Parts: sequence; C-alpha cells; structure tokens
Amino acid sequence: MLDISKAAIQKDGKFLLLRRSPDSWNHPNVRDFPGWRCEPWESPVDIIMREIKEETGLDIEPGEEVKHTAYHDEKIPDAIIHYFAPLSVKGEPRLSSEHTAMGRFTREEIKDMETTPSLKLFFDFPL
Repeated sequence: MLDISKAAIQKDGKFLLLRRSPDSWNHPNVRDFPGWRCEPWESPVDIIMREIKEETGLDIEPGEEVKHTAYHDEKIPDAIIHYFAPLSVKGEPRLSSEHTAMGRFTREEIKDMETTPSLKLFFDFPL
C-alpha cells in the first residue's frame, strides 16, 4: 500500500494549488494540492512537511489529518491519500521547478478546473 500526503492550505477561503509541469509522469498540466508519496522510511506527516517545503518554500505545522481516501489508477497502485490542513504556515509561497504555476482558488472555482483525481476526491467532486 502506497501512502500519499497532500496539504489543503487555505487562506481567506481559497486553497493553494500548483499546476503540474507538462513533463510530469502522472497527470501532467493539471492543478493539485502540494504533496507527494511517502518513501518507505517516511510517515505521512514527514512527507507533507518535506514536500511542502520543496514545492512551495513554505514551512508548515501539519496539524491533523482531515480526510483520507483510497485511490488507484493505471500508474498508481493501491494507495491511501492523506489530506492535512496545516495549523500554521510560515513564509510566502514560491514556485518550484516541478510546477508551472500556482494560485489560490475557491472551492467553486476549483470545481470547473482540470485537476488531479486526488483533488476531486478531497472535494467529493465526480471523477
């Protein structure tokens, strides 16, 4: 079983999303929460803190897991996606080389965007 951690970073009712690069091996050119899969030696909390720093430059206190869900597709075997709502966020977000854009969006704006299945699952949007 693969563990994946995502951060639902919210400010003023808007969620921070990153657009994956066109070279991404899985779901290129679509928006997603920051985060990634856990290495065997990492916990879901470890990975969320590391990935948020790498992908956005932000330092977070991960807080509680607010949701988890089972997921699989043609490239990802059976996985559990862990969603965290950070208790605190320090710094200003910056774009990493893994992504082509970032922005903050409301749930309603996200509903009409091209996103990863994991983002749709968080909001309970149809896949």
